[in-house]
Amino acid sequence: MSDQPYHHSRSTCRLCDSADVVCVVALEPTPPAEWYQPPDRAHEATERFPLDLFLCHACGHVQLFDVIDTVRLFSRYVYTSASSPGLEDHFRRYAADVVATCSPPPGSLAVDVGSNDGTLLRHLRDHGLRVLGIDPAEGIARAATAAGIPTINAFMDAATAARVRAESGPAHLVTANNVFAHNDDLGAMADAIRTVMAPDGAFVFEVSNLLDTVEGLVFDFIYHEHLCYHSVKPMEAFLRRHGMHLFDVDRVASKGGALRGVAQLVGGPRPVSPRVAE
Repeated sequence: MSDQPYHHSRSTCRLCDSADVVCVVALEPTPPAEWYQPPDRAHEATERFPLDLFLCHACGHVQLFDVIDTVRLFSRYVYTSASSPGLEDHFRRYAADVVATCSPPPGSLAVDVGSNDGTLLRHLRDHGLRVLGIDPAEGIARAATAAGIPTINAFMDAATAARVRAESGPAHLVTANNVFAHNDDLGAMADAIRTVMAPDGAFVFEVSNLLDTVEGLVFDFIYHEHLCYHSVKPMEAFLRRHGMHLFDVDRVASKGGALRGVAQLVGGPRPVSPRVAE
């Protein structure tokens, strides 16, 4: 296998599959973030890839069309939640808010997709939930498990969802924070999450907010890991196409401005907050 990252380009919207798309921001081609050369290869040029943002006229979603292979991006991932100042407190508050909003039964299962070092799951465990992490970074998943947060080293796909359901039962709470923008096949990821959820379960996700990115000119948030730049209207329609519906949403300050969405299975018991329409 080549030691260069594999790259491909798509031509249709990642959320609705429309080809009615236009480039709205064209940045200089760059290497993938944190794709460091070892010292003995420091003299070699690092391969660069296009970094252009496209807008879908059909659904309004903003996204990258140039995709770096996820295994090569994330299997040797080095970032941990503990390395970001303030995330510990953010996830402590997040856990309390989610438990209050979604009311998972005591002892029920909480699954965190892209669980990293298990910071959020530790706080959910403190609220009396069983916890399970899913993360593709081998070293991070192994360290989290050793620290007492059981973590499956895998991507969230149909096979992983089936394994979770068979081994641990349905989840009353599924979370995904700053990872629901990293998958080229976001539909398959949404289907896997739906498979894991209990009938009255909730899916809570945080994603970077397109509005905050634009208003704050946070152009350094545009990089190859972040394939999607989410806003509420396209996301609401996308989730419905995959058997879920958005019943609450909020803007939070994390990561330079984020959306926190809360969804349930279509026909679920919770009323839709006016904030979704707003």
